[in-house]
This record gives sequence, structure tokens and C-alpha cells, in this order.
Amino acid sequence: MNQFTQLTSFLIKMMFKEDEAAIPDGKFPEGSEPFLVLTRMRQLVEEKKINTAENMLFDVFDKAKPYYVRIGLEFYNRISLLSNEELEAADFSVEEIGMGIKDMLDFYGVKIAVKRAPAPAQNDANVAPNVMADPPKGGKV
Repeated sequence: MNQFTQLTSFLIKMMFKEDEAAIPDGKFPEGSEPFLVLTRMRQLVEEKKINTAENMLFDVFDKAKPYYVRIGLEFYNRISLLSNEELEAADFSVEEIGMGIKDMLDFYGVKIAVKRAPAPAQNDANVAPNVMADPPKGGKV
């Protein structure tokens, strides 16, 4: 499982309270716009027409239709499972997956903050002493 598979799975779980990356059958009424887009997206991914599928999704994105975020997350999850060779053969890259997820979330106004823990200071009392370099404190060995 790569970073984008993990990210899309996490977003699906947090945003839609679903455990599966794939949208379950029957989620959208047959013949409805989201049903047709989802079906076509899956077909294009199966045919390794990744750019066409991504372009189609961005063409239908509509802020009044947030269910397309869910379809987009399934799309990025599916293609993140492809090997680098399969992506390359489809004229796509892992970097484009990350950019696509970011662009989709930006379009829908979804903000994700990633904070990194600060590195401990050199003289931080919570840092374990280097037992090979630091002399013992206040006692005999």
C-alpha cells in the first residue's frame, strides 16, 4: 500500500464514513449522472486511459455536487494501486496522482493540515543521553 492509497482510504473514511475505497453498487441510481460518471471512470481505468478518466472527472466537478469528491477519491485510489510501469505505460505518474488529489480537494475547498513534530533541541532534558559519549551524572560507574 503506497502513500496515495493510504491517503485516499483515510479521506474516504473521514469524509464519508466508509471503510471501502470502491463505491458500493447501488450507491447511485442506475442511469443517474454520478452512476454514469462512475461507470465510465472505472471503464477508462480498466482500459488504462488514466488521463482521459481524470479529465472527465475534472470536467464534471461541481461544488454543488460533492459526491464527485467520493468518485474522485475512488479514482485516485484505483490508480494508486497500479505499478509505476503501468502508470508510465498510461502516460501518467505517481506525482500526478498527488497533484490530482490536491487539485480536487482545493476545488472543493477541503483543507488538510499536515504538521511535523519539531526536532528535539540538542540540550533538551527529555532527550536520552548518548551512553557512549555522555559521562554518567552524579555517581560512580
